[in-house]
Amino acid sequence: MVAAVPVARGTGAVEAVSVRLAASALVALVAGIVLGWARLVPVSIALAAGSYAAQLAVDDVALDPTAPLLAVAVLLAAELAYWSLEERERPRAEPGAGRRHAVFVAALGVAALAVGVALLALADVARTEGLALDVLGASAAAAVLAAIALASRAHGRRRR
Repeated sequence: MVAAVPVARGTGAVEAVSVRLAASALVALVAGIVLGWARLVPVSIALAAGSYAAQLAVDDVALDPTAPLLAVAVLLAAELAYWSLEERERPRAEPGAGRRHAVFVAALGVAALAVGVALLALADVARTEGLALDVLGASAAAAVLAAIALASRAHGRRRR
């Protein structure tokens, strides 16, 4: 889905490049899941998200109101791809493990959407420039990365 957005919105050269990146992202994701190569999942995500970011930069889009939804789509694509790879390795899961994981993924998606909408609203309100806004943005990005790292670390502990 994320890779299709720049194809639909892009103009000229952006559209042509986006088609190639979207196809490459899809091939990498399918190959990673089918062949069990987890290293292809981030390649796929980077290609899709990179295509979207390039379209925003080249077409000079100020604020994209669909950005939080696309961020959730990227997060869910990565999480579900890794989950499917995990299921290939696990012979027999304990009862209810799939349901718990699905609830975790859904909660993660809802939380990411809430944070994305809040950040977009904040960016819309504070359309100013300056060091304070740069520091606030960097702090928010660092907080999001820290939250993701903590969530994945906690998720990794539960698997052991």
